[in-house]
Amino acid sequence: MTQQARKTRRKDRAREAFMLLMLSVVLVFGFGLIVGKQETSNLQQAQAVPKTSAEETTPEPVTEAVAVNAQPETETVPEFHQATSFRSADSQIYLRVNHTKQLNLICDPSVNLSEAIYGVSDENIAVVDEFGMITGVSRGKCTVSVFCGTETLRIPVTVRELTIRDGCTYVDDILIANKSISLPEDYDPGMLPETAEAFKKLQEAAAELGLNIYQGSGYRSYQYQITCYNSLVAAYGEEYANHISAKPGHSEHQTGYTVDCNTINETFINTPEGQWLDKHCHEYGFIIRYPEGKEDITGYDYECWHIRYVGVEVATEIYEQGLTLEEYLDVTDVSNHYDEENESAPSETLETVSGGELQNSYEENSDYPEETAYSEIPAYTEMLPSEPVYAETQYISTLPAETSAPVQNYQEVIPDDGEEFIDAPLIAP
Repeated sequence: MTQQARKTRRKDRAREAFMLLMLSVVLVFGFGLIVGKQETSNLQQAQAVPKTSAEETTPEPVTEAVAVNAQPETETVPEFHQATSFRSADSQIYLRVNHTKQLNLICDPSVNLSEAIYGVSDENIAVVDEFGMITGVSRGKCTVSVFCGTETLRIPVTVRELTIRDGCTYVDDILIANKSISLPEDYDPGMLPETAEAFKKLQEAAAELGLNIYQGSGYRSYQYQITCYNSLVAAYGEEYANHISAKPGHSEHQTGYTVDCNTINETFINTPEGQWLDKHCHEYGFIIRYPEGKEDITGYDYECWHIRYVGVEVATEIYEQGLTLEEYLDVTDVSNHYDEENESAPSETLETVSGGELQNSYEENSDYPEETAYSEIPAYTEMLPSEPVYAETQYISTLPAETSAPVQNYQEVIPDDGEEFIDAPLIAP
C-alpha cells in the first residue's frame, strides 16, 4: 500500500469517528430534552396540587354553633296572607295628636294575640307599641299592621289636630259644638250659605220622589238659645231638659250648619220623609247629628230630624261607618279636649239645693254672662211625668220673632195632673 493510500485511509477513519461523535452528541441532547420536558410537566402538576400538612389535615372539633350552621336551612320567612281568623272591631281608627287608642281585635279562640307583632307605615304620623296601643304624633294618615302566625291585618289610621280660633274649636277644620265644647257668645254667623245650598239640593231630590222635607228650625243665636233652654228647664226640669236641649253656647244651631227637618218629634222617623232622610242625607253632605244608640257619646236623645252639614265626603264616611261626629273627630273624652296652651272650655257644676230647686254655679272665666246664670230655677219634677205627654200640635201666636220655625216646633205640655198647661218650645240642641 502506498503512502498516499495510507493517508487517505486515515482521513476516512477520522471522518467516521467525528460523525459517530456528533451522532452521539445529538442523541444525548435529544434524550435530555425529552427527559427535561417530562420533569417540567411533572413539576407543574405537582405544584398544582396544594400541599397539606399534618396540622392542616387534622379535623377541627365540631361545636354547637358549627353544627347548627352546618344544618341545611329548613326555616324560611313565612308568607303572610290576609287575616281571616282575626279582625279589627274598627274598620278605621280616628284619633287626635297626643291621644291614644287601643286597637280592638276580635279573633277566633285558636289565635294567640300574645304572639302578635304590630307595626306602622309612618311613625311621623302615629306609633304603636307591643300591646297594640296607638298614639297620634301629627296630623295625617298611615296604616297599622298586625302580624300573627302567617296572617296579617292592616287598619287605616287618621290622626287629627284640634285648634281653637277666635274662641271656636275646630278639629281638622270642622267646627264642633257639643255638651263640653262651646261657642263664644258673639259667634253669630247666621245660616251659612253652604248649608242652605246643600239643604236646597236635598229638598229638591226628595221632592222628585214626592217627599216634602222642609226646615223646621234653622239658625239660632246665643241669646235665642237662652230663651229656648230656660223654657224647657221651666217645663221639664233641668235634668230632662239637658237630654233634649243645649245650653247657650253649646247649641249646634249656633254653628250655622244645622237644620231641624219637619216635625220635631221622634215619630218623624216613621214617615217616608224621615226614613228617606235617614238613608240619604249624607249624599248631600248632612249627617244625623244625634243617632240612635249613641246617646252616651253625644249626650242627647236620638233626634231623627236633626241634621248637620259637614260636606259629602265626611258625611259619607260617618254614615258608612256608623259613627257620631264625636267619634269621627275623637272628642268623646271631655277631660282632654283642650291642650294647656289653649283656652279652657267653659264649665259648670249643677248643685241640688233645698226645696227641689236646681242652681247653676259657674266657675270663673265662664262664657255665660252674669245675667243668664240660671240660679234657682224651679224644677217641676213632681208635676211633670217622667216622659212628657203631648197634646195635638196647636198654633201658638206668640212665636219668637227670631225663628222661622213652623208651628210643629211648639206643643202644649200636659202635666201629670192635667190641671196646668205650660207652653214650651220643643227645640232640639
